[in-house]
Amino acid sequence: MSGALGFAALTSGEFRKRRDRLIDFLDAWGDLRVKDLGAGGARRLLDFELEAPGQALAAEVKVRYSEYYRRNARGHWDLAKYHYEFFDIDRGKRLAYHLHDIGSRKLVPHVHCEDSTDPTTEEGPHHLRAIVLDLREAHERFMKLYAAEVAPDCSEFPPLEVPRTS
Repeated sequence: MSGALGFAALTSGEFRKRRDRLIDFLDAWGDLRVKDLGAGGARRLLDFELEAPGQALAAEVKVRYSEYYRRNARGHWDLAKYHYEFFDIDRGKRLAYHLHDIGSRKLVPHVHCEDSTDPTTEEGPHHLRAIVLDLREAHERFMKLYAAEVAPDCSEFPPLEVPRTS
C-alpha cells in the first residue's frame, strides 16, 4: 500500500472504476451532481453533491464528498485529502469528516460538528477527534442520521487537542 494513511494509489482505470461505482452507490439517495476535474493534470478532484430526498421534493439534507488527488511518479493517483460534508437543513446542523493538513501536522483526520445548513469553503475553528474514513463509511453514517431524522450528536466527538496540565 502507498499513499495517504494506507489508501492505495489508483491507476487511471481504477480511478474511473471507483468514480463509476460511487456514482451507482450514491445515485439512489437523491439528486446527484458529479465532477471529475483534472484527469490530464497533476492534481485531480472527484466531487459528489447530493440533495435528498431529491426529485421535486424540497431538500432535507445536502451532502458533499470531495476527494483531492495528486499524480505520483508512477502516474497513479494518490489521495491528498478529503472533505465529507453533511448538512441537515431541517435541524440546522453540519457534520463533516475531513482529512488534511492542520498547520504543520500532516493529514489529520478530524470532525466539524456545528450549527449550519449550507456548504462552506471556510473551515471552522473547532476541530474534533476522528478516524480516517472511506467515502462509503462517511455516507453510511450520514444516511443513518437522515433516516433516523436526528441531528448529529456533537458531544460524542472529543476535542482534537488533548489538554495536558501538570
